Amino acid sequence: MRVISLRPLREFWGRAVAPARSEQLLRAWYDHTEGATWRNVGALRQTFGSADVVGDCVVFEVGNNRIRLIGRVRCANAKGRGLVYVLAVLTHAEYDDNKWPDDCGCHKKPKPKGGPRPTKAKPRKKK
Repeated sequence: MRVISLRPLREFWGRAVAPARSEQLLRAWYDHTEGATWRNVGALRQTFGSADVVGDCVVFEVGNNRIRLIGRVRCANAKGRGLVYVLAVLTHAEYDDNKWPDDCGCHKKPKPKGGPRPTKAKPRKKK
């Protein structure tokens, strides 16, 4: 899997409210995830048994439930690696405030693949 990106993890472990050893715990999560190949949620749960699917997101419990990492997982297909988009990294207390589903859009329908359909060009009038 490819994790997009390490920046939210770094920002979290630099915060004053981050639990002890946050950097070590999040780097371990990152390394495990980068080395994984998940073709479905079952394979993901073999790596992270406590991961929960919430709408279009996956909630990972890190550090014995002291840290919650919310990501959008696009499983690997036959053509390549999958992706994990890190949407939020929260303390357990921040997670319990339950503001994160609205912030990350977990319950919104995903955008259709391929973007908008092209419209037919109008014929030009001859002068």
